[in-house]
Amino acid sequence: GLISTAAQAAAPVVTHLYPWGLQQGTTEEITVKGSWTKWPLEVAGELPVGLKIKPLETAGKLSVETSTEVHAGVYHFRLFDGEGATKVIPLIVGVVAEFREKEPNGKPGEGTQVTLPAVINGQLKESADVDIFLVDLAEGETLSLLLVANNILGVAMDAIIQVCDSRGFVLAQNDDERGLDPQLSYTAKRTGMAQVRIFAFPEATNSSIAFSSNADYVYRLTVTTQRLLDYCLPLSVSAETVDLQLQGTGFAKESLQWTGAAEMPYVSLAGVPGTVYVPLTVRNVVVATQQSSIESPQVVVMPASISGVIEQREDQDVFLLENLQKGESLVVSLFARSLGFPTDPLVEIYDSTGKLLSTQDDKDRATRDPAFTYKIPADGAYQIRIRDLHRVGGPRYAYRMEVAKLQPSVKLTVESGEFVKLGEKLEIEVSISRLGGFADELLIDIDGLPEGVSIEAVKSAGSGDSSKKVKLVLTGTWPLFSVPIRIVGTWNAGQFQVLAEYAVAKSIIARTDPWLTSVPAK
Repeated sequence: GLISTAAQAAAPVVTHLYPWGLQQGTTEEITVKGSWTKWPLEVAGELPVGLKIKPLETAGKLSVETSTEVHAGVYHFRLFDGEGATKVIPLIVGVVAEFREKEPNGKPGEGTQVTLPAVINGQLKESADVDIFLVDLAEGETLSLLLVANNILGVAMDAIIQVCDSRGFVLAQNDDERGLDPQLSYTAKRTGMAQVRIFAFPEATNSSIAFSSNADYVYRLTVTTQRLLDYCLPLSVSAETVDLQLQGTGFAKESLQWTGAAEMPYVSLAGVPGTVYVPLTVRNVVVATQQSSIESPQVVVMPASISGVIEQREDQDVFLLENLQKGESLVVSLFARSLGFPTDPLVEIYDSTGKLLSTQDDKDRATRDPAFTYKIPADGAYQIRIRDLHRVGGPRYAYRMEVAKLQPSVKLTVESGEFVKLGEKLEIEVSISRLGGFADELLIDIDGLPEGVSIEAVKSAGSGDSSKKVKLVLTGTWPLFSVPIRIVGTWNAGQFQVLAEYAVAKSIIARTDPWLTSVPAK
């Protein structure tokens, strides 16, 4: 058939990076897999000074350079051209040495010997691929393994880790510790060689029940026999300087004075694998005490961000909210599965006589994290009790509960983070969520358009259809450009503003920097 030269413009798409990260203070050549019209693409993203991402001349190759000053953590960038931009792409910067797996390593005896601690960058790309790594363990030594693929990176795989002895007998295995990503600790019963086996099923279950492989099945496996930083308490911080209790293999009651909350929400320790996300909040930060009970609950002042761990079976944490007024509403959200913990939180509200008033389990099947609003029936004090639905517990059964009185507030969201104006017209739909009786008229506009390009701001009234949804209409013949924008809602004559957010796949952090490309009509 004839190929039309005026083919529709196609924004670049990235399906994976390999490797999907690097150690701080190193430079790596990273392969980009995806589709684009012409290489090199351009790089965009608010990256720290010491992190440089440059397209190389060879198509699909990036040079990524990190200085030792670059904090460990997850960074996001885009690749773009005149036809559009990719979705935001995660890049993980770690603290320990990184290796790439060497194939073949799928049969017993073929495994790659690994020096620890390390991050192994692997790919399950051959048919029914199994990757095997060999580790020498001394009796009593603990091997910790943590795999990142579906979380953060959004790889459509459900990985499984097995620790086997030299004969291939399975000593320990894990499938879904952090969402679909496995994590496990195994303490050796005797000295000798252990095999670490990685294989995967597709994220979308099918009927074959066979190992699955795919060139896009890229993973990062952290392996250590020393300490592994798993999480910190509290799980959110409000102050510039805070004492974080470090949790994970090999950490006894250790804490770290941390001052990085404002500039970088990730905590890491030199030479210790594991990077932990700790967001900044404007709420009162509370850590659940072991002593709280129904008889002596822990008093909480709202608005609060409460972190706790259900340490053993049948455990529950009990909090007291004092002086609540009839007709006020509480807004409660729990984060556990979405933060990579196995906890399935159940929340109960009791009055001062001990009568159960409300039980909340899942907001939806996907997260298992409850989120709800509860209207106070009478003046007085109320208890909130948290336990695991299945009454289990353990060192990783953590949760974070956000609790506040319902106040007037507004949130703007857009379905996508990328928009392309092909030709005469583009409509961007903005959803408006108004809570607590927020009824101000909003003016919704776009910031960041190039000089000479403008749109008419749209009004969202306090009630009616436009209170919930508006369309920003971009019409006319526009010059070519490809830029980040901000969709801004202002009210009270511009005194207050809110930015529209879009969700990033497999991330709990919404972003406010969508991308707009204007392409000429073909």
